[in-house]
Amino acid sequence: MKYYFKENFRLLYADGALYDSHNNPVYTYRNQTLFFPQIDLFRYGEKVGHVKKNFTFFLRQYDIFVKERTVDTLNQQFTLFRQELQLERLGWTIKGDFLALSYQIYDRNGNMICEVDQELFHLTRQYYVNILDESQELLIILVVLAINQYDKDLSASSSAAHHSHSNH
Repeated sequence: MKYYFKENFRLLYADGALYDSHNNPVYTYRNQTLFFPQIDLFRYGEKVGHVKKNFTFFLRQYDIFVKERTVDTLNQQFTLFRQELQLERLGWTIKGDFLALSYQIYDRNGNMICEVDQELFHLTRQYYVNILDESQELLIILVVLAINQYDKDLSASSSAAHHSHSNH
């Protein structure tokens, strides 16, 4: 199943939707970016899960919930030459270029279960998610939302670091 993410930015939060190939919104989400670091996911208006950022000093971590049950935590992994994220309980690995929104998700057996790629030349942030294992659809979408937040947090911290260095 292929979905298209389209994001909107508001004053205190970001929201968006995932559209099917007929441009029908199937999932919607709301990200309370300023006061509540949590992304709520809805399927046809019913809340089906959320992603909550953990506050840690060195690593970025995001807890993933289906309904109100913690399923796993997306963890940043340190590797020498490439960026990698993992979900330890599920045994999933995410590889690729997160800042360019071009990456793949692999299950514990090394099978690709999802690929994500950015749609260029749009005014707002848009990308597609091609889910290869439809039995894991909800969980994959929550992981993609967590990676999206990871990307935003990484961009914000590098922008802040660049800004502080340019003021000296």
